[in-house]
Amino acid sequence: MLNKIFKWITRVSDAVNLEIKILGITVGFILVLGAGVTLEMRNIVQNLMLEELDKQGVSISRDLSARSADLVLTNQVFILHQLLNDTRKNNRNVRYAFVINHDGDVIAHTFADGVPTNLIYINTFTSEDNPNRRLINTGEGKIHDFAMPILGGKVGVVRIGLDQSNVIFSVQKITTTILQTTLLMSIIGILAAYILANVLYQPILRLVEATHKFSAGDYTQRVEVSSNDEFGNLGQAFNKMGETLAHKEKENKQLLAEIEKKEQVRKSLLKKVITAQEMERKRVSRELHDETGQLLSALMVQLQCIKQVGKQENFDQNVDNMRKVISRTIGEVKRISRQLRPSVLDDMGLIPAIERLVQEYQEFNHTDIDFIVHGHTFEKRLLAELEITIYRILQEALTNIFKYSKAENVSIIMNFKQDALQIIIEDDGIGFDVNEHYSSDTHDTHLGLHGMRERAELINGNFEIESKVGIGTTIYVSIPLVFEDQEEILL
Repeated sequence: MLNKIFKWITRVSDAVNLEIKILGITVGFILVLGAGVTLEMRNIVQNLMLEELDKQGVSISRDLSARSADLVLTNQVFILHQLLNDTRKNNRNVRYAFVINHDGDVIAHTFADGVPTNLIYINTFTSEDNPNRRLINTGEGKIHDFAMPILGGKVGVVRIGLDQSNVIFSVQKITTTILQTTLLMSIIGILAAYILANVLYQPILRLVEATHKFSAGDYTQRVEVSSNDEFGNLGQAFNKMGETLAHKEKENKQLLAEIEKKEQVRKSLLKKVITAQEMERKRVSRELHDETGQLLSALMVQLQCIKQVGKQENFDQNVDNMRKVISRTIGEVKRISRQLRPSVLDDMGLIPAIERLVQEYQEFNHTDIDFIVHGHTFEKRLLAELEITIYRILQEALTNIFKYSKAENVSIIMNFKQDALQIIIEDDGIGFDVNEHYSSDTHDTHLGLHGMRERAELINGNFEIESKVGIGTTIYVSIPLVFEDQEEILL
């Protein structure tokens, strides 16, 4: 039974908000406490008043017994009647009083129509010194009947009846007063509970509203902190959490913008790579057709001339011409092959390939290039992916320098450390605004810097660039070293 009641209370409690819970608990506590106090006080007061009524009955019966002894012996019935009436008049709880002589006859009483017969024998004394009490139920209420012997019962018996209706009325009046006090306290308690509920509920309500706005993405919402208690600490912690979330949201938006920009650059790079691939194929096809094809056609003509001419001197001249054509063809094929992938990189390694690259750019562009290498004492070669990436970064850097910078002097420093390679590429060209370059849409047409950065990041390296207009540009590249006998680079 108690378990069912507890479950019902739990279901009801879960269905209402905190404010109603506090009001319900407070009102319920006051009502239960008031009812318990009222019942307990009623029982205590009623028992005390009934005890006082019994004491009063004992006292009155003894007094009447003492005062009526001489009157009964001298047969002064009138005075005895007057004594009984005065006793009833002076004690409002006395309902009746009468005296029975030793013969069992009623000689004086306070009844208007005579003493009821059944009342005479309903109570008798059992002790010569103390009255005998008996509770009588009547249609008008309960009567406490006392029988007190006169002179030990030798003369007669005094009987008095005390009505407890006054006691019940007094108890009801006291109960009503307690109930009124309980009701007043309930009203005060409800008011206090309402104030307390608002004091507790409003901060929680503000936190709930702010939480809903947080869930909607509004991290600027803050709660008002007006106290230094636990709710105040909770509000301060909530506001601090909001500041942290707002900061994180800002960082996430910046990261998202950077990712979107990088994705756009990647798409542009991919597009340019595909375009460059097709252009490279077209160039190779054109050079094979225009250069190598023509040389091979000239070789065919020379062979035809040898077939048609029979003189020795013309034969030797045609053979010499064929050798020259074949030599030019071989040189052209090597040039095309070297542009597609430098064979010196595969045959001799990174440093000789870069030296060859620097020499070619110097001869073609007539620019002074200083190439310095520090710390290169490794007997093992770097991973092939690493070497081609470093080569392409330097190739792209030199291409950009000669296309855009108008530099007269260029320096390349490669510093090999124990676990990393640091590359510094510096020129004294016209320079540019780095921030403007990365924040503008120039990456759609000038993807060289982005390509070098992407290549460096693909091998877990770092790429930084510094430039000022009119001063020049410096590129810093740091790449972790991985040798050919180690695991492949994790991309």
